[in-house]
Amino acid sequence: MKENALAALRDFLTAAPALQGIPLRIQDAGPAPGTGGLWPQGVTVLTRKEDVLGGVTLRCRAEFVLRLCLPLAPGDDAGALANAGRLLTLEGWVAAQSAAHTLPVFGDGLPQGETLRAENGKLERVDAAGTARYTLRLRAEFTEIYKEDTP
Repeated sequence: MKENALAALRDFLTAAPALQGIPLRIQDAGPAPGTGGLWPQGVTVLTRKEDVLGGVTLRCRAEFVLRLCLPLAPGDDAGALANAGRLLTLEGWVAAQSAAHTLPVFGDGLPQGETLRAENGKLERVDAAGTARYTLRLRAEFTEIYKEDTP
């Protein structure tokens, strides 16, 4: 995965209409309402192929967690609906950007071979101060290509 992929993903997400006005940091979010945090959860190699010249192609999945701290007073159904709508809108926006191939570049393969999914958006908890913590899992699939350097 490219070294700047995490910063590129953060910058990409800040363009999402559902995240307008919410600064994203590359760390955990909160506790103040209206903040967001993004961090990696690791990379898994899904497939490995080696060619006759010693080159290796890996299909990989990188996982990230996006946490949002949003205002939500206890018993505030309208706020709960607005926050849930924000998560669903973000998931749909990411799906549309993935289909249009307008994602940050994670690997070495063609951008058309890269995908990003936003899924499992959920409410973690609401604290007494009226801050709701939501999480969303982001999964990027991409290709890494390693070739033997020959003089």
